[in-house]
Amino acid sequence: MLSASDEPQSWQVIHRLLYPMMPDLPKTLTELNRTSQDGELHVDIHRTEDCFRLTLRPTATNQIDWFKAKQTDVLSKQLCDAVKHAPDLIWFTSRDGVLLWSNDAFSHYAESQNGPAAFCDHLAQILSDTDLSKPTRVKVAPADTRPDLNRWLEVTRQDTDNGCVFFATGIDGMVHAEAAQHNFVQTLSKTFANLTTGLAIFDRDRRLMLFNPALVDLSRVPITFLSARPALFEFFDKLRECRVMPEPKSYDDWRERLAKLVAAASDDRFRETWTLASGQTFDITGQPYPDGAIAFLFNDITAEVSLTRGYRVELDTLQSVIDMIEDAVCVFDSQGILTLCNTAYATFWNTDPDACIPETTILDATQTWKSAFHPSPLWPELRDFVINTTERASWDTDLRRKDGRELVCRIDPICHGATLIRFCQRPQQLDTHKGTEGLQIVSA
Repeated sequence: MLSASDEPQSWQVIHRLLYPMMPDLPKTLTELNRTSQDGELHVDIHRTEDCFRLTLRPTATNQIDWFKAKQTDVLSKQLCDAVKHAPDLIWFTSRDGVLLWSNDAFSHYAESQNGPAAFCDHLAQILSDTDLSKPTRVKVAPADTRPDLNRWLEVTRQDTDNGCVFFATGIDGMVHAEAAQHNFVQTLSKTFANLTTGLAIFDRDRRLMLFNPALVDLSRVPITFLSARPALFEFFDKLRECRVMPEPKSYDDWRERLAKLVAAASDDRFRETWTLASGQTFDITGQPYPDGAIAFLFNDITAEVSLTRGYRVELDTLQSVIDMIEDAVCVFDSQGILTLCNTAYATFWNTDPDACIPETTILDATQTWKSAFHPSPLWPELRDFVINTTERASWDTDLRRKDGRELVCRIDPICHGATLIRFCQRPQQLDTHKGTEGLQIVSA
């Protein structure tokens, strides 16, 4: 009954072994001070100065057979209880498929299948052509054919000398989770397919795991190459061959730069703008993903770059035009912020346009202007006019500088609530009498 090991057995080991046959056996040695009769087993306990002697004497004639039978009976009861109350479905059939025994889980599961026998026959029909040497997934429909009550089982069979024992685990939660994941992946795939941004996702082994049609269109890389799940370096080498990235001066430098590129993308620090010989401009972003994956996004920003360049040309042209005007010209927006001035204005007021444009307000400007002119009621009216967005009309006023020069301040409302202000010289008035003396009107 004890282990075949020569090592001494502790009282805890002996107590565990004898407990099924003698539940009242004391848990500690200090309690071993009595002799008892427990059914078919008589226990004698003798305590000496340094040890305990425990004698078990079955009342049966053949004591060795009694111990073996008792041990087998206890083990059978334990196994029976374990199998009977197991959460998984377990049932035993004859070679002909007749149900011989089933546990509680099987009986409970079979309530919606017209009983255990009918459920066993139904499963036998489903599994007739299936190799059950490994776990097999089956769908079990209820007897009332309600599709919302379909159940999924993972079934395994073990052949024995007396028949076949089947084990089945309910996997409804797993199947539903897989279906939800499949639907989610399909939704993502449709979303990726409609994106204009090229998407390339590499797994932790740096092999292409996912790409969308936009990547094929932008990179001009054959779809057969992408479908073969190339490595990350192979992918970028292919981009280089297809001239979809700037040509490096040195291939060795290119490989080193590519390694740095991957490291930067892993830390969410990679973003570059590629200007190609074809005139296209790509914005490339690298982003880390869970489980060590990396995603690269390819955006064609050719139109945006062209628009920005065109806008920059228009601004430069506009600045050149107003710089050609001899009058000091400045523009304030509807918030009263200086947004534009010409060279004549910067010279007239001795300012740096690059420094003053982002910071100067109409209040600051009028404070500077009025210090150079004789007192005038213009400045408060001008401030109100610039900030006021109601209906406005052009007007002008005369000003006299402290050095005696006379100027005209011209105020014109322009688009989007902005205001154009000009400081110009007073135009010379023509003398209508000059040059008319000595003229005579001669009749025809």
